[in-house]
Amino acid sequence: MNRFREIDVSGDARERGLLHGQQLTGEIALALDFYRDVFRLPDNVVLEQARHFRNVIGDFNADYADEIAGIAEGCGQDALWITALNARTEILALLKAEEEEAKAKAARPVFRSRASVNECTSMCFTGSSVLGQTWDWGQPLEALCAMMRIKRPDGHVIRMLTEPGIIGKIGMNSAGLGVCLNILTLGEKLEGVPIHVMLRAILDCASADEAADTIDRAPLGKSSNVMVADKSGHCFDREFAGDETLSPDYGDGNMVHTNHYLGKEINAAGDPLFYNSHARMRRASERVAGADSHTTATMCDILSDQSHKTFPVYRPYVADEDLGSVGTVATIVMDLPAGTMHVRKGADPASGFVSYSA
Repeated sequence: MNRFREIDVSGDARERGLLHGQQLTGEIALALDFYRDVFRLPDNVVLEQARHFRNVIGDFNADYADEIAGIAEGCGQDALWITALNARTEILALLKAEEEEAKAKAARPVFRSRASVNECTSMCFTGSSVLGQTWDWGQPLEALCAMMRIKRPDGHVIRMLTEPGIIGKIGMNSAGLGVCLNILTLGEKLEGVPIHVMLRAILDCASADEAADTIDRAPLGKSSNVMVADKSGHCFDREFAGDETLSPDYGDGNMVHTNHYLGKEINAAGDPLFYNSHARMRRASERVAGADSHTTATMCDILSDQSHKTFPVYRPYVADEDLGSVGTVATIVMDLPAGTMHVRKGADPASGFVSYSA
């Protein structure tokens, strides 16, 4: 199929979770199998982390904890494992932190490391409020992800592409606000509000100003980048670096971000782990700067660029020792003033975009 499965959830937090879990029961089970393999940590270590994050999420927003509990009930899984899915980025950071510690002690890697960071290319055309990205990750997720429509009791609607069991990801809402994500790497343990929960909190906002205030309530303990824009033309880019929050300086120009820090030199261009990210950043920035117009069609074209033979923006699936096969799982482009979201499934250039309204 050339489009992601679509599901609708509505009601209060618990009801939304139940509907999510019931409609994606099989996909959630397979996603848990996938992440158990990727975590490469004993179950008791994962669940210990999940207990911590359950408390963090509940303190940040009790509705999100209730929604996660509802998902678990709906799909028949342990709520701690659903919490682990929602904190999967932070649990993977624990693995990386242990890996760095092991390298320092043994002068050799104890865990496997990916040869290059190759996850996402995000951009925003500030003058036209067009926001989008490629999402690069494990190929098994392509068959499991869903286009979700969430309707709150007050009428606020969120349209997002998400992994099964996860309450927040890339998308936009009926207020004309959208958010994109780039995972960033610090090599240290992270204990703050999970980035996927923060993405949901952003999508629950009505404007970029409100989203900035929401981020400021819980800015620490993450290592990711969020690019946020609304239909009025207000946009910002925020990098989380553990105990720091950084704001890359784009001047008044368009924004481009990949998987290395821009606000501070943390992931150097000379580090082989970040060759991929820096190469995509250069190519995407060149394409944006050279574009005659900054429309939805322009962004779809730039996010389809495969001119770099080794590290293309739009990445075919290639073998990966951690994820099995990695490439562009989805391409998402949001026209915020028009309230439309264009999504292409997978890494096949022949696949077309499917349009959704928020």
